[in-house]
Amino acid sequence: MENIQTNSMEKSKTFHPIYILATLYMLSIYLTPVLIMLLKTYDNDDATLDYGFLLLLPIILDIVNLVVVIVNRNKLDRDVFLHCTLIIKYGLIPFYIIGGAVIALCGLLTFTPVVIMIFVGPMMVITLSVTGWIAMIGAMPFSITYIVKSAKEGANGKFISIAAAIAQVFFTFDVISIMILAIKERKCIKATIIYMILAVVAIFSFILFVIISSI
Repeated sequence: MENIQTNSMEKSKTFHPIYILATLYMLSIYLTPVLIMLLKTYDNDDATLDYGFLLLLPIILDIVNLVVVIVNRNKLDRDVFLHCTLIIKYGLIPFYIIGGAVIALCGLLTFTPVVIMIFVGPMMVITLSVTGWIAMIGAMPFSITYIVKSAKEGANGKFISIAAAIAQVFFTFDVISIMILAIKERKCIKATIIYMILAVVAIFSFILFVIISSI
């Protein structure tokens, strides 16, 4: 029994190429809007096709993540899927903070006297929200697989596992639920505490921003 536990721990600590996939996905979410802005700056005759490909890139990578996880779900330790989840979710926290601030700003500008913002504001809110949700979906194959495996292996109870699984489709709650499970399993505790502090600061800053903007 001890040998099995030791092998499992060693397996979870070894580097696996799937970490590269999770890292590349996280980076692609940041690079996609940057590439679109660069393409818009240096416009050309094929720009329409290029825009379409860049907008589809996160969706394509979502599918790639799903396929890779399905193929490896029974081959890898649950800690590997947890680490991949943390790479994506923790790495995208600044993306969601900035995106949330922009969404709030666009929402507030909708109520300004500028007529065009009545149409542009809601459109931007919907577009950015959908984009953020698509980015969130990319982590779900990793997080759901981790949650299911942890429940089957008795690391987490049925209730908390179901609650965490449901939370994966809601902004902010998806990160909080994974943070709780990571701390409960004593995994990446230092990084989790740091990001929890940053998340709290960001939430209060966001609330303060909304209050000041509405005055």
